[in-house]
Amino acid sequence: MGTKITSRGYLDAGSLGRLPTKEGGTLHFGGIKRAPVLGDSGVLGFTENYESAPSIKVTIAHANSTDEKKIQDFVGENLTLNLNSGKKYTLMNAWTSDPLELVIKDGHLDVLFVGTELIPL
Repeated sequence: MGTKITSRGYLDAGSLGRLPTKEGGTLHFGGIKRAPVLGDSGVLGFTENYESAPSIKVTIAHANSTDEKKIQDFVGENLTLNLNSGKKYTLMNAWTSDPLELVIKDGHLDVLFVGTELIPL
């Protein structure tokens, strides 16, 4: 039996429901960046700093029924990303991070959701 490689997914976004996402998207796990600490004798160890928050970036197909204001005002809800490989992730207490921009020629909105924690299900 072969291994199924992740190639598709869909996003259930709380009060927004299932979003009509186009092909692709990005899941950023967020977390800690480790940097080496150097001394006279070489590497002493490392330090840890939070580098970024977890996020999900998707492209939403824009149509007559798209409620841009509701998407822009999305705050404090959980999102679940379901992948065709069987993996699922919930982004906790998520919000829309960047102002929306409609790409008219392609009929889509790129939306970045950022949250406080990413939980694999």
